[in-house]
Amino acid sequence: MTEFRAPLRVALFGLPGAGKSTSGGLLRQTLAEMGRDVAIVKTATPLYDVQEFFYSRIGLPLATGQQDGALLNFLGSHFRAVDPEFLLADFAQRWGNAALGGANAVICDDARPADSAGLAWQGFTIVRVTAPEDVRRRRKAGRGDRTAGADDHPTELGIDTIVPDFEIDNSAGLDELRARVADLAKKLIALPPQPASGGDGGARLASLVRLAQDTISARYAENRHQIAAVIVAGDGRVFTGLHLEAMVGRASICAEAVALGKARAAGASDLRIVLAVRHPKPSEERREIRLVPPCGLCREILLDYSRDMMAVVRSDGGPALVALSELLPHKYVGTKWAVAPVAEGR
Repeated sequence: MTEFRAPLRVALFGLPGAGKSTSGGLLRQTLAEMGRDVAIVKTATPLYDVQEFFYSRIGLPLATGQQDGALLNFLGSHFRAVDPEFLLADFAQRWGNAALGGANAVICDDARPADSAGLAWQGFTIVRVTAPEDVRRRRKAGRGDRTAGADDHPTELGIDTIVPDFEIDNSAGLDELRARVADLAKKLIALPPQPASGGDGGARLASLVRLAQDTISARYAENRHQIAAVIVAGDGRVFTGLHLEAMVGRASICAEAVALGKARAAGASDLRIVLAVRHPKPSEERREIRLVPPCGLCREILLDYSRDMMAVVRSDGGPALVALSELLPHKYVGTKWAVAPVAEGR
């Protein structure tokens, strides 16, 4: 199961307050109702990660959805100054991971003019979201952000020079916007497929395996850390974990469980792919860091949190994806949860 089919890709542009996120959410809902498995993948995720760490570190965590626009402006400029290619390359890796995990539609709801050419090269259909200036400014002011981002910041300049494939007028109410997004969705579905632009499934799986191998290579300690794991979320984010061996064997913690905890702590609930690798002991002749399937306990806990998760296993043709449920065909189902497990779809 390493066949990679390029998903439908849509990038929403617009000044702050125009309604990119709202339009993206409605488009996600509409495409899902049309049978698409939709992932929202943001270009600025690395900026949001640094912002979250900053506010957590000083003990003033941001409320859900709240931003520090001035900080994000600064971070965006600094990321681009240090490595002009990083944000788009990182974004391409994440939307590719999302597609590998099953997404056949990807929405970028925070595109910036500086990235328009790069997103078009990656096969994204360009959609501009507009609103009257007074309406846009009022919406922006009402978001409750810690600080407001500058409309004239370099990352926002050039919006008028972009020639979009489609445009959404967000000047009226939510019902009117929903109708316009539904019309857009029909047009997007009718578009011819775009090329993959970023490698096939085998190459993407190999990249995830290398990440796990690099992780255990850097942290291997005999009788303490022998396994490294990687979990991929539906939005393409990647979480790593190390096996923790204990003096009392039954107290040991598997690498997959550590990665699962990190993913949940980061707010990721839609978990799609898991893989693990084992580092050889010094006494072993074979020195290869090899893929290993999750153990039985890991299969149990992972399926508790994601019923549709896939595992990466060895095959004659290289790493391959299989449904984790196939590795545990008779999963235990108890009565601990009165409602469905916390696993969520896109």
